[in-house]
Amino acid sequence: MHLPRMLRIPAVLLLTVVIAAGYASSAAAAEKHVKPLSIERSGLLILIRSALTALDQANKTGNYTLLRDLGGPAFQENNATRLGEVFAPLRQQKVDLSSVLVLEPLITLGPQIEGNGIMRIGGSFPTIPRQINFQIAYQPVGPVWKLYGISVTTSNPQPTPTTPHP
Repeated sequence: MHLPRMLRIPAVLLLTVVIAAGYASSAAAAEKHVKPLSIERSGLLILIRSALTALDQANKTGNYTLLRDLGGPAFQENNATRLGEVFAPLRQQKVDLSSVLVLEPLITLGPQIEGNGIMRIGGSFPTIPRQINFQIAYQPVGPVWKLYGISVTTSNPQPTPTTPHP
């Protein structure tokens, strides 16, 4: 399953199928400069789970300040009200992301570094009744990766391979 790609303009979050008209050409150009990133699985899981847990807690409390503050400079251009608006559909659907703390994700994208230095990771968690799909982007800020963008959708569960992708 291919998830919608996140916009790579500062301060934009993507939820479900929001795609900008001019994104296709910039995405094609960036894909030419994509490099795989070697990262320990434990570090990758920490990045994925912490972002999705922060989003889950923001959705449950209606307070998006911490989610915003965990992001890098471009992500922080969003105010808490805007983040609440962007993630309102997930909140209204009462999507519970807490299972990402204990389930193993199936990584289907990356981790990879794009030409602009942004790291992108994508995949899914085999939750029932709806599978959780995600794409998360991080920007380097000093020695740490900070949230740059996040996309979360749900879909009917897909059959998963017997071994997770490293």
